[in-house]
Amino acid sequence: MIRRHALSCVMVCALLTTSTLGQPALLQAAPTYQGSSTQVAANTFVNPSYDEINQLLEEVAKEKGIPSAILKAIAFKESSWRQFDKLGEAIVSRPVHPAIGIMQVATYNDNDLETIEKLKTDIGFNIRRGADLLNEKWGFTPTIGDGDRNKLENWYFALWAYNVWTDKNNPNVCDPSTLTYQEKVFNLIAHPEGFLAQYIEPVGITRIPAESLPATGLPLKTVAWATPEPIHYGDLAVVVSPEIPTVPVYPPSRGGVPDLNPPQEPQTIEFLRLETAVQQALEGWPTGAETVILARADRFPDALAGVPLAARYDAPILLTSGEALNSEVEQALKILNPDRVLLLGGEGALGPQVAAKLESLGWSGEGLQRINGLNRYETAAAIALETAGLSRDILTDPNHSEEAVAIVTGLNFPDALSIASIAGIKQMPILLTESGALPQETWTALKALNPKKIYLIGGEGVIAPAVATDLQEQLKLAGPVIERLSGASRYDTMAAVAAAFAGEGQGLAFATGQDFPDALTGAALAVRLNSKVILIPQGPIEAYPRLKETIAQHPYNPEAKQYIFGGNGAISSERVQELKVLLGT
Repeated sequence: MIRRHALSCVMVCALLTTSTLGQPALLQAAPTYQGSSTQVAANTFVNPSYDEINQLLEEVAKEKGIPSAILKAIAFKESSWRQFDKLGEAIVSRPVHPAIGIMQVATYNDNDLETIEKLKTDIGFNIRRGADLLNEKWGFTPTIGDGDRNKLENWYFALWAYNVWTDKNNPNVCDPSTLTYQEKVFNLIAHPEGFLAQYIEPVGITRIPAESLPATGLPLKTVAWATPEPIHYGDLAVVVSPEIPTVPVYPPSRGGVPDLNPPQEPQTIEFLRLETAVQQALEGWPTGAETVILARADRFPDALAGVPLAARYDAPILLTSGEALNSEVEQALKILNPDRVLLLGGEGALGPQVAAKLESLGWSGEGLQRINGLNRYETAAAIALETAGLSRDILTDPNHSEEAVAIVTGLNFPDALSIASIAGIKQMPILLTESGALPQETWTALKALNPKKIYLIGGEGVIAPAVATDLQEQLKLAGPVIERLSGASRYDTMAAVAAAFAGEGQGLAFATGQDFPDALTGAALAVRLNSKVILIPQGPIEAYPRLKETIAQHPYNPEAKQYIFGGNGAISSERVQELKVLLGT
């Protein structure tokens, strides 16, 4: 809900929450819905369906440069995704200067009757106005970190102001038994309620620590507010960098594909920058691949779980948008000319348009397979079973036993990335867990995989001790069989994982630890090259002694090429020079 300062020309509206509105059933819209509400009688309207509202929220979020999870959670917090009540009247907070509609917009001029009417009757207009106001709050509140709009943590102050920019939403001032507005929105994203769970992938967003905020009053713009870690990303990521030229289309033959990376002058160690998943695939599989794995670009869990599967089938991983097959990916598929394309995730991840396009290009029947579940945990379980060569009917081989399984959080990517390439080298299935307990889907897969050893990747704040206890009790495992690999930061965890698997992989590949696409798709290439992916910070590696030592102590191999995944925006030239010094090149 929107408020302005007392001195502004707009009156302050009363706070409206879902608890005061209640959550009556949503009325079904007519099938002709195109972004505005459907009028069924004079001054009587019905709400669009949840699917239609979700589509509109995603369209507006993309248009306004806001992570869709943020906009969806605000709309749920304000109105439970309702523009109208059961009587078909616009939802308002109170008779005088009310907050209006799905976004509970209260920033308007009382004399502007046309705007007020549109706020009441046009749900699309209401959502766009709410998004514009949120962007206004983003603009005047203190900048968090580097101001990256795709980092969910960076929206903390804008959400605070969307409700009211006073110390009412300062966690040091409000009642300790209640949450501030911004924390309630973050909680909805981490634990979506009711129907919202169908439209938001749960993400546990890191709050700014209360102790770093002023005891009273408001955060100041003159203070440098670091993005709290771990950092979580929304769905604004660009799939293919505009700086990368279009990949030329060659005849779809596994033989005779031109070398897109011709030999360079000999160097002691060659750093090759690979800007996209497309170039990674073409670098690693220059003569084609029998299988290609396709995952959604803006969600990490499916691609993460797919790295060991990619190793099993010697397949590259390509990333595309969920709504359509990107043209660069289409061109790469024509060059790679696989017999089979594996889609990771259900139609909510890779929509039917993606499958339809692939079918039109000639991949259908056995040549186009989808591995999916009802959520990220079940999808990861299905991928793990495929990696282990098990049928999805998990009871077919009760005597099956895996050497090891890795369990990582399903809510964030850094810890999970640290094990991806190693899991690929060892073809070790990766399963996902919630912080405090293993999902049932993961339990089911574990019982089928019957591992001799389980690696928990990440500290107790990421995977609680209760998870390890439950594993020991339910699977009847001895203590040493469960090994936790963790550190004080994502880079210390990376060092712990690399140390535990020091004998795996001859070469090293480096990727940013601040985002996931380069490292995930690069992990498939690294596995093919028998290399480990090492996550690198934006700042000096010197600040992470364990990571520095891990890199410096890697055995020198003049035959192994070292790779850097991503451009200067991912890993700066300063970090490259630092790596060269550490590696003695």
